[in-house]
Amino acid sequence: MDAAGAAQAAATLSGAFARFGAAFSLGDAPEDDRRYAKLLALDLFGCALAGLDTEEARLARRAARALSPGGGADAAIGKNRRVLRGGGNASLWGAGEAAGPGVAAMVNGTAAHALELDDFHGVDHSGAVTLPALLAAADAGGETDGRRVLEGMIFGYEVGRRLLDGAGGYRRHNAAGWHTTGTLGSYAAAAAVAKFLGLDERRMLWALGIAGSFTGGTWAFNLDGAMSKRYHAGAAAQTGLQAAFLAREGFTGPASVLEAGRGGYFNLYGEGMTPAARAAADGLGRDFRIGWAGVKVYACCRGIHSALDVALDFRREHGLRAEEIESVHVLCTPVQKGQLGLAFPKTRMEAQFSLPYSTAVAFLHGEAGYEFFTERWIGNPQIEALAARIAMEADEGRSLEEEPVLTVRMRDGRAFTGQQPVPIGDPANPVPEADIRAKYRALAGRHLAPGAVGRLEDAVLALDRPGRLAEVRTILAERAHYLETV
Repeated sequence: MDAAGAAQAAATLSGAFARFGAAFSLGDAPEDDRRYAKLLALDLFGCALAGLDTEEARLARRAARALSPGGGADAAIGKNRRVLRGGGNASLWGAGEAAGPGVAAMVNGTAAHALELDDFHGVDHSGAVTLPALLAAADAGGETDGRRVLEGMIFGYEVGRRLLDGAGGYRRHNAAGWHTTGTLGSYAAAAAVAKFLGLDERRMLWALGIAGSFTGGTWAFNLDGAMSKRYHAGAAAQTGLQAAFLAREGFTGPASVLEAGRGGYFNLYGEGMTPAARAAADGLGRDFRIGWAGVKVYACCRGIHSALDVALDFRREHGLRAEEIESVHVLCTPVQKGQLGLAFPKTRMEAQFSLPYSTAVAFLHGEAGYEFFTERWIGNPQIEALAARIAMEADEGRSLEEEPVLTVRMRDGRAFTGQQPVPIGDPANPVPEADIRAKYRALAGRHLAPGAVGRLEDAVLALDRPGRLAEVRTILAERAHYLETV
């Protein structure tokens, strides 16, 4: 690229992000954001480890074996780990196996998103795309400096969320049929790994361009509960990782991948070059977007969480018993009804995207943890009987940003109406640190020994100290305790 070309590239949106990213260092982020990044990483590792025995994670590991040279045959390498023959040097978390970095990022990203408990308000699930890519890069290079992982993570969250806002925001992007974790996750992962690798401004720009040339993910899975939603996170992590490594070697990507009139991200996936799109890179370095990410307390779609907050509040405040509920009316948007309206799910994915099912669980059991979205509970007669009395009404006049309004009518004639505009877990209604750590322990403890759960927590929360990343990588590389059926 000659001087004129370099100047032209620098004037693009990708150029602005690349210029900021190349100069960014961990100390530029406020201490609160650095601390929150470590908590989000802890939350993500808990989600990924808890997801090890899901069918999606199991099948992804199977595919990784088949995709590795040698047809998936194994060769032992030490006490607790094996490598897929010829496969590579990045761990499949909790599996005691390793694969090539791209495949490992895909498997770990898929597992991290499998329980629908990973963070939101980023791309939407920024942790599940950035951290699998970053740890695979760290494994590949034998990296021990956790500060580099935190730098990459913060920059990846920054790029992903800013591009989402430039494309019209989550609900508008979602309403068009795009799944933001897929369509924006590749950018976030590429930015994260490019920063981790220490790419200069020009190569970082190429990494974003390459990632943006191969990004996607649609809501078609919502029709039949297909597993592809989980793969969106894994595929984005893999795409972003590979884009950054290609750029490091000098492989070029389009400088105008975001604003190009023909083929630019905002024109293809968003609402065109709106003022929001043009301002996507404005104010970089102020109000870091990682602080905008939220932590889930319910194992279902974020769009259901406000309804669950209302249901649980009614249950606590009024002592509501499920058998005394005559009906529940849910006033919502057409998008919410179309996405969340299935009353009788048959699969875990369908259950996690069913407002009637999830709300019935909350009224019946006073919680909505991951165990209620398993085969043990799906199809339960009590849940289905109450779900049948929960009706969703779509109002065309409601804003896409509005949360549903619930009206509960009791058999004794009482009625309660409520709405939670800011559900628990949102940055404006945050989950306390102690609860994030408790969530991690409960999730990681499904498969890790108690000592390993504590060691990993300590290491992640001290990730910016020397040697702690090596400890994180070692614990994640060991074989966890879970039923492997493939």
